[in-house]
Amino acid sequence: MTAQMPTESQTIEWKREWTERALEDLAAFANTDGGTLWIGIQDDGTVVGAQADDREIQRITNQIAAHLGITPSVEIVSLQGRPVIRITVEPAARLVAYRGRYLRRVGSTNRDFAQDELARQVMQRLGLHWDGLVSEWGPQYLDEEALRHFARLARDRLPFIDPQHPQATLQNLGLIREGKLTNAAVLLFAQNPQRLFPLAQVRIGLFRDNQILDSHDFRGTLWQQLEGVMERFRQVLKVRFDIRVKELSLEGLQRREVWEYPLDALREAVVNALIHRDYTYPSDIQIRLEEDRLQVWSPGELPPPLTVEQLYGPHSSVKRNPLLAQVFYYAGIIEQWGTGTTRIVQLCRAQGLPTPAFANWQGGLRVVFSQDPYTPERLQAMGLNERQIQIIAFLRSRPGASTGELHRLFPQFTVKTTQRDLQALVDKGLVKAEGQKKGRRYVLAQ
Repeated sequence: MTAQMPTESQTIEWKREWTERALEDLAAFANTDGGTLWIGIQDDGTVVGAQADDREIQRITNQIAAHLGITPSVEIVSLQGRPVIRITVEPAARLVAYRGRYLRRVGSTNRDFAQDELARQVMQRLGLHWDGLVSEWGPQYLDEEALRHFARLARDRLPFIDPQHPQATLQNLGLIREGKLTNAAVLLFAQNPQRLFPLAQVRIGLFRDNQILDSHDFRGTLWQQLEGVMERFRQVLKVRFDIRVKELSLEGLQRREVWEYPLDALREAVVNALIHRDYTYPSDIQIRLEEDRLQVWSPGELPPPLTVEQLYGPHSSVKRNPLLAQVFYYAGIIEQWGTGTTRIVQLCRAQGLPTPAFANWQGGLRVVFSQDPYTPERLQAMGLNERQIQIIAFLRSRPGASTGELHRLFPQFTVKTTQRDLQALVDKGLVKAEGQKKGRRYVLAQ
């Protein structure tokens, strides 16, 4: 069989000849996305050929089985007129060790799994979830008030819950097994869960020009962390009051609080972080509040098959911690079907704020809330004149406008003045020019 020349990559490795070092590559392939090892190609890509007979193939196959316990595809192919050996490994259902090491493929190199990564891989391949593992603690560590709090919240969705016998409810929900609390039960209902899981907490920092002004850590059960964080938001975020008149009477006056960011959207983001974070990752949830944005970062990137792009619309629900998600659902705090992120987007758009930005970032999932970039105060601080601010306001109400349409806002000024204003807005990155000169239209950059 004649084959095409391969290129070294995440799934391709060249070897001049077979040695036991090749077993490292096969183990790394099996522990990652699979791959192919080519015997008879030098590091510089020169095809030198390999000893290729049935005896050699049997020797290699036996070594792979003895050291790795896997059965790859081993075949002889012709490459540039020379025989080479092609060994193909599929992703393994279990982790494959080589001489006591667990390797993974990163680019064209092999690396050892970090301890926390190894734990995650073992659980994933065994179909286990961290929150369902049995902890060291027994029921004597339960916080009765946390249990009563849950019973009150869950009355609608668990109408037969008995606040007088909460342990029975926990057993029915799979939160107590073998007479021990699961990790989920510790986080939800134990006294001071941080004695067992020190990083199961939320940290909020206030920043100005990259300088930290204040930092608070919120500990306790997940319920206490959620309540503490929301109270902190109410203390540090700005709020204005929207007064609406329904009728000409004192009772007809309606006052509505409008926060910098919708509190319900922030609550959804914090709940998502508490439920879906990777608790094996050595970090806490971190919330960073700056002058013009608020960032929520939780350990652990999105679990497959979810992608960041899917978070902006309807998507399937993939639960990293299904027991935590189940309890929060029964408490009426979340819905079952992955609606949290779409609700965050809708709430921000309804308030006229930019769409929050989701991203896998530095080993975790980050959502960034931004303030309205087009408020008159912000535009004035950027040095815009009154005409330019009016242009921004006009463009916010329509998908775009021509120079002529915008000039009609200022008939007392020349067209060149409007053109200069538009160019200044383009230079500041606030406005984009689309199309050729004759049919050019201007739209907001965000």
